[in-house]
Amino acid sequence: MVTLWDVIEHLADPMREIQRAYRALKPGGLVVIHTMDIDSLFARVIGPKWPWLMEMHIYYFSQRTMAAMLEKAGFLVLHSGPQGRFQTLATWGRGSRRYSARLAAHRLGLERHTPGPDDSAINLGDLFTVYARKV
Repeated sequence: MVTLWDVIEHLADPMREIQRAYRALKPGGLVVIHTMDIDSLFARVIGPKWPWLMEMHIYYFSQRTMAAMLEKAGFLVLHSGPQGRFQTLATWGRGSRRYSARLAAHRLGLERHTPGPDDSAINLGDLFTVYARKV
């Protein structure tokens, strides 16, 4: 198995790295890639305020473009889909200020009334994981 978790968007030649993964795997081996989805509804609605738009990201992918690259390298895509993340309500509340002060105030108010551990599963659909097999 080869995993590229929050890596491929930083690479100068992502296709070359996918081809290297293909060569490194035995038949039936898996490559698992996790990255952000430039074509997600959240990314399109937020536009230039999308938090993943940053200088360190050289390339951006959609689920469609990633599947096309993997298939071109010889992989069979088994699954591609949105992947959520866990954040505390406090982190989510602070981060939501960038989109809406009203949303941030609501989330921060909720945080004050949440007992115990305040980790929340957040899935905005703008991150995805793809699983592909070397055939």
